[in-house]
Amino acid sequence: VLTLREIIKRLENAYCGHIGLDYMFIPEKSKCDWIRKRFETPGIISLDVEDKKTLLRRLIRSQGFEAFLAKKWSSEKRFGLEGCEVLIPAMKTIIDKSSEFGVESIIMGMPHRGRLNVLANVCRKSLEQLFTQFDSTLEASDEGSGDVKYHLGMSHERLNRATNK
Repeated sequence: VLTLREIIKRLENAYCGHIGLDYMFIPEKSKCDWIRKRFETPGIISLDVEDKKTLLRRLIRSQGFEAFLAKKWSSEKRFGLEGCEVLIPAMKTIIDKSSEFGVESIIMGMPHRGRLNVLANVCRKSLEQLFTQFDSTLEASDEGSGDVKYHLGMSHERLNRATNK
C-alpha cells in the first residue's frame, strides 16, 4: 500500500515532466487503462546511457538536416519538421523495436510535413538522390513518378544493428 505522498510523487513523475500524454478522448476504457498502466508504471520510461546517446545522435542528425534544408533552399517549400524533430528518432526506435519483436516489413505513408527528413534519415534515401529533386532542370521522367518532389517515395531494406535482422 502506497502512502498519499508516494502516490503524489508517482503521478508527478508521470505527468509533470517533459513528456505529455493525451488519451482521455479515447472512448474505450480498456484502451485508456492500457495506456495509463504503461505510462504510470515507475521507471517505465528509462533509458540507459547508450540508448540516450543513440537518441541524441538521431535527434542531432534530424535537426541538422532541417537546418541545412532551411539554409540551402530557403525559398523552396519544404514542409519541414519544425517543432517535431523527435519524429525521426521515434520512428527509428519503433522500427528497431519492431524488428526485435519479429516484424519483417514496414510500409509507411505520411503527410508532407517531415517527409524529406524521413526519407533521408529513416528510409536512408541517398542525399544525392534527394537533393537532385530540388534541381529545376530535373524532369519527372528522370526521377520516377509523382507530381512533386515530396510524393516520390522509395523502397529500402535496412539491417537492424542490434539484431542483425
